[in-house]
Amino acid sequence: MHDSRRNLAILMYQMIALGGIVVDIIVPALPDIQRAMSTNPAHTQWAFAAAMFGFSLGQIVAGFIVDRFGRKTPMVIGAVSLSASLLLAAFTPSIDVLIAIRFIQGLAVSLVAVGGRATIRDIYQGQAYLKAVNWITISFAVGITFSPLIGGYIDNHFGWSAIFVSLALWVAIGSVLMIVFFKETLPVRQSLKWQQVQQTSKQVLLNKAFLTTALLCGIFYSVLPVFNTYSPFLVQKTLGYSAVAYGYLALLLGCSWLLGNVVNRFTLHIPIQRKVIASMTVSILALVIGIDYQVSNGLTLEAFVAPMAVLIFSLGMLFPLFLATGLAPFKHNAGVANAFLFALCWGTTAVFSAVVPLFPHNNPAALMLFFILLLIISIQLSRTTSNAVIA
Repeated sequence: MHDSRRNLAILMYQMIALGGIVVDIIVPALPDIQRAMSTNPAHTQWAFAAAMFGFSLGQIVAGFIVDRFGRKTPMVIGAVSLSASLLLAAFTPSIDVLIAIRFIQGLAVSLVAVGGRATIRDIYQGQAYLKAVNWITISFAVGITFSPLIGGYIDNHFGWSAIFVSLALWVAIGSVLMIVFFKETLPVRQSLKWQQVQQTSKQVLLNKAFLTTALLCGIFYSVLPVFNTYSPFLVQKTLGYSAVAYGYLALLLGCSWLLGNVVNRFTLHIPIQRKVIASMTVSILALVIGIDYQVSNGLTLEAFVAPMAVLIFSLGMLFPLFLATGLAPFKHNAGVANAFLFALCWGTTAVFSAVVPLFPHNNPAALMLFFILLLIISIQLSRTTSNAVIA
């Protein structure tokens, strides 16, 4: 029983990671997509943001679907649809069509991610669930850490279309594994009647602690995707580095997030508020030093990346704590609760990514000031939450 549960959890971690992989893997190829489709950077960046908007909106519906129809069937349908849409994206000649397909990809992968997270909630309880949530964030972090590097290599050697083809094959393999090895875990299926939908939604969305936690998770997670939206054009066009070089840079920042997840795993005994104050203070100090260096000495890659690494490490440590706190009270509506939380989280990320074109690509200090503002807001919001007991 223990081995089968562990093996199922490993499969779910791999499928959950697709949410970040689908969004992030094309990041190093954005300048090449811009050239191939004869468009501008701001328009091209919507190929990144559209997937996040689809992922955000799709999770709201997906939560009700996986609580009503079970975890397995919606996940398989989502994975098959995702694989097909990835193949379509590989052969589209239009940036507008690509943006639309990317939105569909976000919708499809939402079924996979929401179903996977709800499955983890089905099979683990108490402290075991808290540890499992940390593994969810670690697996997700592994996906967003290595996917830009892999995408950069594929783009450099085979072109941007090959990124979509390769990912389509990977998702197809995951679909087969779920069909063969995944046994349904939902103990009691929830009603999908409109009155029940309203009641469940109110139960979740009228919980002020839940909304605050969701917003905090959105702020914490958004920094890395915002970096990935902004940086390809700064690194490749302004500073003259290659797509592969950017992939390694994204790997460094992704590893910072992953390391934060891992450190959190071994510091669960430290109160949340103490972690928040310490990590936020260090992050703000690092950003201020980075801005001061750029003002005094001009733009360098190191002066931008080093403070970002400190910031992303800190937020990677805090994210799983607030994620588990937000989901813990909703054991009987796990699909809906995690759908709303991640929808709000990714919605926040998508909005921040959509405004990235407003920041000049030759002056990252403005973006760093924006991050300082977000950190100050996060400190205030975190004071309204309390350490939740994971039951």
